[in-house]
Amino acid sequence: MPLRPSDRRALLYILFVVLAVWGGILIERHILRPPTPLASLDEIIMDSLSAPISNHRGASPRYHGTSTAGAIGASAPPSSAEAVSAIPARQPESFPFDPNTADSMTFARLGLAGWQIRNIYKYRARGGRYHQPDDFKRLYGMTPEVYDRLAPYIRIDKRFRYYDEQDFADTADARPTTPRQEKFEQLVQLDLNSVDSATLMKVPGIAGYRSRQILRYRERLGGFVSTEQLSEIEDFPADELARWFKVETGVQRRMNINKASVSQLARHPYIGWSRARDIESYRRNQGRIDDLSTLRLLPGFDEAAIRRIKPYIEY
Repeated sequence: MPLRPSDRRALLYILFVVLAVWGGILIERHILRPPTPLASLDEIIMDSLSAPISNHRGASPRYHGTSTAGAIGASAPPSSAEAVSAIPARQPESFPFDPNTADSMTFARLGLAGWQIRNIYKYRARGGRYHQPDDFKRLYGMTPEVYDRLAPYIRIDKRFRYYDEQDFADTADARPTTPRQEKFEQLVQLDLNSVDSATLMKVPGIAGYRSRQILRYRERLGGFVSTEQLSEIEDFPADELARWFKVETGVQRRMNINKASVSQLARHPYIGWSRARDIESYRRNQGRIDDLSTLRLLPGFDEAAIRRIKPYIEY
């Protein structure tokens, strides 16, 4: 007996409702509900070390969903309290260890507290390394007594060390040495726009850092026009060192004020982002800039500012 149109519509409606409900369940389970990560064995052990057993009674374990009993040889995932009770009480031990690679159980056997172990893990996770035994002394909460007990047993693998004195004990020639930098014995005046890093470091009072400061600022400017510009370098003792320099060659690089982008203009020490945007706004609304005196119409450009940038601008 064929179904009447009204019966067919009722069946289709019921089928639609069933599919909608089933689809909603699938979406909620597999899309809207975020997966819960499994805890690693190290995390379980570190959690178990972080508080007394009494604080964990009744607490739910950190395992969720799939059982990892096979991974640790138990029939069911242990709770935090069970993990603590599984660690036998013992006196702190002393044995060779590398703080860069030791696991949580090793640190626990050495007598470190759970919160200290977590701090080590966080430090290593951020890329921190212990390059020499003394570095381990900086662990938060490390007491002199504990460090004195552990220090003789700290072994830093070669891949983490800067270098080891014992590596060069057999021959003095093998020890890495930094040659002493020769310095000028008499006053000379170096051209700020052509001097290189090696020559800069011959000036008394200038080493690698200060030579890089000069070269970087020269690059940002496009060249020096006066030795007085050395005073614009942050924390540079220009009063003491300016006498070693002069400016013979001209500016090495100029900017076309009509073609340079906003970011190119902003990178110049004498312009910056605010003035660069003002220049771009003027070019967009008024057209080319053929005379720097035009900049007086813009905020931030007084006579002193225009005079400073003039050697570095072209049209």
